[in-house]
Amino acid sequence: MAIHYLDMLGEICPHPLHMAQAKMEKLKSGDVLVVESDFSRSVRNLLAWADKQGYKFDVEEVDKGIWQVKITKC
Repeated sequence: MAIHYLDMLGEICPHPLHMAQAKMEKLKSGDVLVVESDFSRSVRNLLAWADKQGYKFDVEEVDKGIWQVKITKC
């Protein structure tokens, strides 16, 4: 299992989602992608997409207005 990071601070929709989708295509099963975002709509889009794909995911607000979305490729 490898952990990959995607810094999307300052980026707005749909860029974080597109970048996460492209990155996940390259990951192996069991790998984790950690996406950091400060745009709440992007976080909601990432969670909806991960759920639709059947990926395991978790979100944590690590600072005021900054979230880390952890998506595990199954």
